[in-house]
Amino acid sequence: MSQSTAQRRFASLLALATLAGAIALPVLTIIIWLFWDYFAPTAAANLGQGFDLSTLGVGARMAGFAVSMVGAAIWSYGLLSLRRTFAEAADGRPLSLAAVRGFRRFAWVAFLMVFVGIVQNTLYIMIYSISDPNRDGQLSIHFGSGELGALFIGLLFVFVAHVFATGQRAVDENAAFL
Repeated sequence: MSQSTAQRRFASLLALATLAGAIALPVLTIIIWLFWDYFAPTAAANLGQGFDLSTLGVGARMAGFAVSMVGAAIWSYGLLSLRRTFAEAADGRPLSLAAVRGFRRFAWVAFLMVFVGIVQNTLYIMIYSISDPNRDGQLSIHFGSGELGALFIGLLFVFVAHVFATGQRAVDENAAFL
C-alpha cells in the first residue's frame, strides 16, 4: 500500500499533536489544582451546581486532584496509543499490527472514558458539596445527551478499530499469498 508524502507528513503532525496532548493533560491538571483559587470559579460554572469552591480545604483539593489525575492519566494513555497509530502511518505502515493495536487501545479508552467521566462528575459533586458550608453533602449521577453522544463516538471508534483490524489481517494474508 503506497502512501503519499503529504499523508506521511500529516500522520507525523498528528503523532506530534497526540504526544503534546498526552503530555498536556496531566500537566494542565497539576496547574489547575496548584492554582485552584484562580480556576475555582470556572470549575464551579462548569458543574452548574452553584457551589462555593473557594471553601475547599486541603483534603478536598487533594481528593479533587486525584479524581482529575486519574482521568488525565487514562486519556494520556489513550492518546499515546493513538500516537503509535500515527507514527506507524508516518513510517509508511498504516495497517501494521502496532498501528491497529494502538488504535484499538485508543478506541477502548474513548469508550471507557464515558463511564470514567460520569464517575468523575459524581465524585466532584460529592467532594464540592461536602466542602461547601452552605450545602449538605449530595450525590448526583448524571447521564445526559453529552454522555450519550460520547458513548456513541466511543462505540464508533471501537467499531472502526475492528474494521481496521480486519484490513490489517487482509494485508497480512495478501502479503503471505504473494
